[in-house]
Amino acid sequence: MTLIIETGTGKADSQSYISSIELTAYAGARGITLTTDGEVLLIRAMTYLETKEYRGFKNTKEQALQFPRYDLYIDDFPILTTEIPKILKDLLAEVSIAIGNGNDPLETVERSVKREKVDKIEVEYQDNAAPFVYNLRIKALERKLIAGGGASSFKVSRG
Repeated sequence: MTLIIETGTGKADSQSYISSIELTAYAGARGITLTTDGEVLLIRAMTYLETKEYRGFKNTKEQALQFPRYDLYIDDFPILTTEIPKILKDLLAEVSIAIGNGNDPLETVERSVKREKVDKIEVEYQDNAAPFVYNLRIKALERKLIAGGGASSFKVSRG
């Protein structure tokens, strides 16, 4: 299978923002070797990315993916309506790598273990421990792309 890559034209059939080759290069630059097919990882990661509410607006209703967008600013700089931001590509790569390592952000979250004892081995988690792996790299990249978090959030601009 060959992925259809969105390059900023708003294709109606695009499936990813980066290719398997780009994912492998991103991972390799960080000393990570992928053990799962890159295209499979990218498709699974795209499912996660497409569930998010991003800043700005989709260019057209016909485009398959959330990007390209208009009225999008990152660090107070406008992003072109034909641009796929590098931070989005990096986010896609990080989510793909996380999935490849068994940390799919869309997996079913099971109950937290309070105490488990098998023979002499015992496990007890803190009461406030997250019931899932929280990937700080993914959250840091998302922060600049995802729309405001709550009813009290607002955007402050330089004048």
